[in-house]
Amino acid sequence: MMTAGTGSRHATTDIISTINTIAVHRSRSRLLELPLLNVLTPSSSSRRRFATFAALTNCSSYLCRSSPLTSPIPASPHQHHHRNIHPTPFVCPGTNNICTTSVKRNNFRAKNTHFYSTMAAEIPKTMSGVVIEKPGGVDVLKYKTDLPVPEIKEGELLVKNEYIGVNFIDTYFRTGLYPSASGYPLITGKEASGTVVSSKHPRFSPGDRVAYLGDAAYAEYTAVSASRCIGPLPERISSETAAAALLQGLTALTLVREAAGIEQKLGISEGPWALVHAAAGGTGSLLVQILSIMGAKVIATAGGQEKCEQAHHHGAHWTIDNKSEDVVERVKEITNGRGVDVIFDGVGKATFDADLEMVARKGTVISFGNASGKVEPLDILRLGAKNIKVMRPVLFGYIVTPEEWERWTTELFELIKTEKVKIKVHEVYPLQEVARAHTDLEGRKTTGKLLLKL
Repeated sequence: MMTAGTGSRHATTDIISTINTIAVHRSRSRLLELPLLNVLTPSSSSRRRFATFAALTNCSSYLCRSSPLTSPIPASPHQHHHRNIHPTPFVCPGTNNICTTSVKRNNFRAKNTHFYSTMAAEIPKTMSGVVIEKPGGVDVLKYKTDLPVPEIKEGELLVKNEYIGVNFIDTYFRTGLYPSASGYPLITGKEASGTVVSSKHPRFSPGDRVAYLGDAAYAEYTAVSASRCIGPLPERISSETAAAALLQGLTALTLVREAAGIEQKLGISEGPWALVHAAAGGTGSLLVQILSIMGAKVIATAGGQEKCEQAHHHGAHWTIDNKSEDVVERVKEITNGRGVDVIFDGVGKATFDADLEMVARKGTVISFGNASGKVEPLDILRLGAKNIKVMRPVLFGYIVTPEEWERWTTELFELIKTEKVKIKVHEVYPLQEVARAHTDLEGRKTTGKLLLKL
């Protein structure tokens, strides 16, 4: 039986024979992977040895994480006594880095854990961001440079944002149409892409390039739940594309597959008739592409000939210029009076009554946005004339479980990687010009996705 003293004397030998850990030196141009000795025992002497090594190698400039075991651990005369233990956090001398160790020692239970640094020394105390202090117009969007950098909890990441998605839901929180659960002041924004600078989740490490859904994205740094984060992003998908695709892409995909259930529920051999309003916008253009892939007969409405041409380019079989044509009459003409099986309406108040006229018997109206205002209360008796269904689904109700998140994000990014779905970015605005981005979005001056950049 090995004594505590013996374990201490053998600490150096044990360190050399352990599972390899990687220290990733961070430079502006690339990440350099360097071998690093791991710590095998939680004893104070071993922690001091590691702390000394960390200080000598300037641990504050390293991001540490476990690498997978690539070769067997050399045999040890005491190997049959080795069991794993829980990691012991400690602070590396001369830095603000909080470290944990993957360790083995005599007479303890085994547990393989990750080793990471919070990189606190490299994270500033304040950041830039956009704050809404009260509901209102675009004038309530205030750009500030002295906001506190958020602290992360277990299971979270701190992401330094690069591209931030602009969505109609951001305008709903700005105007107060959607009340803020946390009240005001509020940092809005639901999606972004960037680089992990601090991690309290074993699946992600500092330096990982990621995209996420969350809150408070209109800022330089955002605390993000790892369960709503995708990464590391593959090289073929840029950070710009990832930020532009995530929220609207998942919305379009789940509306088609879950809400409409086109493959399973409609059962129309030729493919269902589908109508998409605002088909040149971010979500609308993705709906058209996905519906076309699924074999639907797609009718698209848009404001102006240029936007109609873009909808046609994305796969719409028929387009209707809602500025110069009667949409209801054109839909009846195209479908020979039958109507459409499903309508995807992100416009809201201005189009909803017409939807009830254009939808076919036993059809479905899916209302998912309020670009023109909130839909008025509905007299439910109106649905009985044609046995139609009305839905008001939200994306976050379809990605509740890890399995759902994995399923839909995997499918979306596979469509993007194979170029079956293409992401169109209308314009990238500096974060300081967020008011102009909201003005352009609400004024329907855009086609495709709007992004903010830091």
